[in-house]
Order: sequence, then C-alpha cells, then structure tokens
Amino acid sequence: MTTRAIMTPEQADALCKWLVGLPMPFTVTVKDGVARTLSQNALLWKWNHEIAAWRGDVTGREVHRENKFLIGCAILVRDDDDFAQAVQKLSSMTYEEKLEFMDYLSVTSIMTQKQMSEFMDTVYRKFTEKGCAMTLPAPEGEAVD
Repeated sequence: MTTRAIMTPEQADALCKWLVGLPMPFTVTVKDGVARTLSQNALLWKWNHEIAAWRGDVTGREVHRENKFLIGCAILVRDDDDFAQAVQKLSSMTYEEKLEFMDYLSVTSIMTQKQMSEFMDTVYRKFTEKGCAMTLPAPEGEAVD
C-alpha cells in the first residue's frame, strides 16, 4: 500500500503518471486532508514513554495500544464508515485481545493531520489533567528531540 500527500498540481500530475504505469487491477482511495506529520509521530511516541513512566505499570507500547483503541478508533469510526465496519468485527474480542490487536490495526498511521491533532490534543488533555507531566509540542518548524 502506498500513501502520498498531494500538495501541488505538479505532484498530482506525477501521481497520475505513476498510476498509469501500475499493473491492473488495483484500487485507489482518495482522502481529503494531509497525512499526519513525522513531528506529530515523534512527539506522540515521546508522550507514550512519558505516560508509561508516570504510570509505572505499563510500557510506552502498551500506552500506545490503549490510546489507539480508546481515542484513535473513536475518531476514525466517526469519520470513516469503512473503518467503523472493520472495528465492529472486534466486538467479540476481550478488552485485552483488542489492545493486542492494536499492534496490527492501522489507526494513527492512517490519520490525517487534523485527526492526528485531535487525537494528540485528547491524549495530552487526558493525561495532564490526571497529573502527568508531558512535553509541550515544539513550535511550528522546530524538531522534537
């Protein structure tokens, strides 16, 4: 699967040329918005580890699973009927099985920048309100260390 953010007419032209060269059959999906950014992803993983250290009973990976399931899935279910149908298939699983399955279900990686911002705002608010100290997002254009 290939995901490409198209920001200019030139990029759209290049995409069309690439599509013409693909072997058939294939399926194309077009979504509004821009994919999440690498800086969003880096900050999210920093938060996962900060939350895990604050909690003391889980790993950063486990925090990521929980947030993907409890927060991310809700955002995508609201915005994407196909995703909602896929998540419905998890209804027979236990909570623990659903969390484990988050390793195999694309959630944050398929979010748009806007969805990822909503996801991160919710994660930040949820845990800072409980007392977890979390790194503030870097100003636009600055890298997160």
